[in-house]
Amino acid sequence: MGGDGFYAPMGYSGVWLVVGLVLLLAVAGWYLLVWARTRPAPPPPPPPADPPGVHVIRLREGALRRIDEIVRDVQEGRSTPRRAHQELSATVRQFVSDASGVGVTTMTLTELGRSGQPRLRPLTDTVLALYPGEFGPHDGSVADAAESARRAVTSWS
Repeated sequence: MGGDGFYAPMGYSGVWLVVGLVLLLAVAGWYLLVWARTRPAPPPPPPPADPPGVHVIRLREGALRRIDEIVRDVQEGRSTPRRAHQELSATVRQFVSDASGVGVTTMTLTELGRSGQPRLRPLTDTVLALYPGEFGPHDGSVADAAESARRAVTSWS
């Protein structure tokens, strides 16, 4: 006891400071663990990009296969020449649309001609060649139409 009857407060042991800090770190760690485990998963990485030109090559191969199927369907009697002309037009238009990003699948011949895009000239020429077989009074030659469609697809770069 001191001379005036007052005792100074007792100090805490350093162990309690360490215990308190450990408890605070444990609570913070728990919250961090809960937060990390409940976050949405990151999106998967995008697939590797095709080297330049591979996309168009794949599209071209698919379009040429489809053109061959259309010709075979007419030869085997599963389709009519008029229907073949329509399908050839749709195939070439879809190819150009996919390869260029220009929405040509619903453009009329006049709209294609007015587009002012030199890249669309082969498509415009092909659609012009296919129109009589699609809409004319007489069926056109499917072989000639298919050859025109092949030229348009193979000339695209």
